[in-house]
Amino acid sequence: MLKMCPLDDAWMFSDIVTSLEMIDHNVQMMSAVSGEPMLRRVKQETDPPPQYSTEPPAPHAQPLHPRPMPMMQPPEVSTKRTAEVKQERACLQPLQARQIYAMLPPKVPLSPQQLELETKDVKFCVSPEDGSIVGNTSPEQQHCSSTTAAAASGARDDDAPRRLCLVCGDVASGFHYGVASCEACKAFFKRTIQGNIEYTCPASNECEINKRRRKACQACRFRKCLRTGMLREGVRLDRVRGGRQKYRRAPDQALHQPRPQLDDIKVLEALSSYEPDLYTCSPPPSGVTDPTAKTLTMLADLYDKELVGVIGWAKQIPGFTDLQLNDQMRLLQSTWAEMLSLMLAYRSMSGGGGGALRLRFATDLSLDEQQAKDIGAHDLYLQVCGVARRLERAAALREECYLLKALALANSEARLDEHAALRRFRDHILAALNDAVSALRPYNANAALQQLLLVLPALRLADVAVRRFWSGVHRDRRAPMNKLFVEMLEASLR
Repeated sequence: MLKMCPLDDAWMFSDIVTSLEMIDHNVQMMSAVSGEPMLRRVKQETDPPPQYSTEPPAPHAQPLHPRPMPMMQPPEVSTKRTAEVKQERACLQPLQARQIYAMLPPKVPLSPQQLELETKDVKFCVSPEDGSIVGNTSPEQQHCSSTTAAAASGARDDDAPRRLCLVCGDVASGFHYGVASCEACKAFFKRTIQGNIEYTCPASNECEINKRRRKACQACRFRKCLRTGMLREGVRLDRVRGGRQKYRRAPDQALHQPRPQLDDIKVLEALSSYEPDLYTCSPPPSGVTDPTAKTLTMLADLYDKELVGVIGWAKQIPGFTDLQLNDQMRLLQSTWAEMLSLMLAYRSMSGGGGGALRLRFATDLSLDEQQAKDIGAHDLYLQVCGVARRLERAAALREECYLLKALALANSEARLDEHAALRRFRDHILAALNDAVSALRPYNANAALQQLLLVLPALRLADVAVRRFWSGVHRDRRAPMNKLFVEMLEASLR
């Protein structure tokens, strides 16, 4: 009888069936050739004597459950298959640490540059799509990344300079409506926009706003909020509360860059020194009893005084007296109405409100829309109010208006003898305006300059309205006019 050998556990059932079929086929072929059953001859030649174990069974050993043993193939086939299975198992088993170490190449000492690179901190970032960590980080670094980032952020917070509110100079609590501001100015700006509140400055729209005096003048405080760059569009009109900004902004590069100083702008220094003060109207002659005639007489006398003042002011602008005398006169004759309308609009600004304006001609003379209609100056009123709205939209400052006034003088379209000299004079004024805006508004200088330059087209419309109004007054002899005023008015009609 053929000896039964235990099968290897790695054999699968399909392999056993295939092996049995091959054995059966081989036995039949061998028997047919030799005429003797093959299994009997194989048994006689290959079977070793039976072996019996003398060791006692292990204590508490689990009982062996007999399992059916399939018919084995011949020893040569079994031995070959067993070797193949062992080889397959060896390929599937993972390499041991000692084997891996033996396969590694010999270690090469690192250069000083490589050592420096290896000792540097590992930098990584978080992917904005899925929040995964991107970069050369190990799992331990990924696990500790949040703690490390928080510690680094805390260190930067301690070292970073404290931001100040751009409106009042108090400590800023964050970026509100586009600029760094404190909670008080943020709440003030929000209340003003949501309530559509209109303020009026009791003085001359030039009140100082700081931490102690920020409540003194609401009109000037609101104008300064707009001037620093606070956005009306950022306020929710439906009073729905929004979330605060959670991420710290990078320090503004403009803080570390040199900016122009107002004291260094010679043109602005000259313009500020010689700007005429606000005039007071002279009383009309005693023989004038009609209210409209009284108003027109006071206005004509006021315009004559302002013309004298603007001529003396223009001569103080650096570069103006370098022009030929005829060119100086042509520039003044073609732009006097623009310059006077600009300063009238600046004095008449409402401080950010959207209500009707009163044109403030003098300390004791101002006209609303109805009073302007009564004297026939409704178009003049509308055009000057348009300039004032432009100035409010640009949140124009006094220094900027002085330079805009000089730019209106240099932007004349009059026929001159030396256009190249006028071009140099205009470029000089433009450069001074650019420097002044950069010094006054470091955070939004470009946008502010664009808004200021948009005032010039509105000034041209106001110029036409002023000349048309006073030409009608002079033609109809509705009020007496001084000689200088008449000459400047008639010069534009030639």
